[in-house]
Amino acid sequence: MILGIDVGGTTVKFGIVSPEGEITHIKDFNTHHWAEEGFVDALKAAIAGYLEELPGIKGVGIGWPGLLSVDRRTVILLPNIPSVVNLPVVDMLEQAFPQLTIRIENDAKCAALGELYFGGDKELDNFILVAMGTGVGSGVIINKKIFLGARGNGTEIGHMLSREGKTVEQHLGLNQIIEFTRKKLELDKSNTSILHGHEITPKEVYEAAKKGDELALSVWEHVGTILGENLVSVIRVLDLNTILLGGGVAGAFEFIAPAAKKVLLNRLPAYYTDTLTIRKAVLTNKVGLLGAAGLLMSEEVFQ
Repeated sequence: MILGIDVGGTTVKFGIVSPEGEITHIKDFNTHHWAEEGFVDALKAAIAGYLEELPGIKGVGIGWPGLLSVDRRTVILLPNIPSVVNLPVVDMLEQAFPQLTIRIENDAKCAALGELYFGGDKELDNFILVAMGTGVGSGVIINKKIFLGARGNGTEIGHMLSREGKTVEQHLGLNQIIEFTRKKLELDKSNTSILHGHEITPKEVYEAAKKGDELALSVWEHVGTILGENLVSVIRVLDLNTILLGGGVAGAFEFIAPAAKKVLLNRLPAYYTDTLTIRKAVLTNKVGLLGAAGLLMSEEVFQ
């Protein structure tokens, strides 16, 4: 049995993952509370609780929303949990649980692994997963392996520069999309959008777009266009032409993807676009747990 752990800004999710992708024994813990009481100690206590209940656990995979050392043993940048930064997390866990195989990885890269192993497409060998939520993360799979970059933290496309000197994430993060929509509503002299007088959330903007609301449609066109501009560079550098969109914001895929694809078709030669694929990621809120467990997919403990 493999214990998958998905460390998020709000919750730390745990679950037992089978080789077939079935998740059982799911538990959630409050990230903020753990950060206050000593995150690694809380992590150890939770793992110990699972081992007591399920002594057959052989390995633990953990996804972290930050940068990791190239040897994948230390978290070197984690804004939401600064107390963990530069701690030898894997060493600490291995000392506490010498019987377990411990693996850690960036959460977006874990999400890409989840799609690779559990997404159901056996032909999916090379792709980029763009995770659009509170921020914009990404994971790249090349020849069925995570692409890490020279020092272990490549493909942070959300932090690439975009328009107005801002990063992609500063345009396409959840809160930034909400703020962009609010500004458009303030400038909407026609007062025809059904979003007027509503609390603005990506879901509300999506629902309005489905009803043909022109302002809502223009928001998603804006999102897709900026994403497409970013992906032009990504595709040129990585020589990929399969793009998966995941995360909560990607719920508006039907409006985002056409705008992104339009940019790609206009800016890239046929070498890339003849077989260009943009599709919605298959896995949803469980992708973090599946990807964390996927870190051990090639290990004997997962056989």
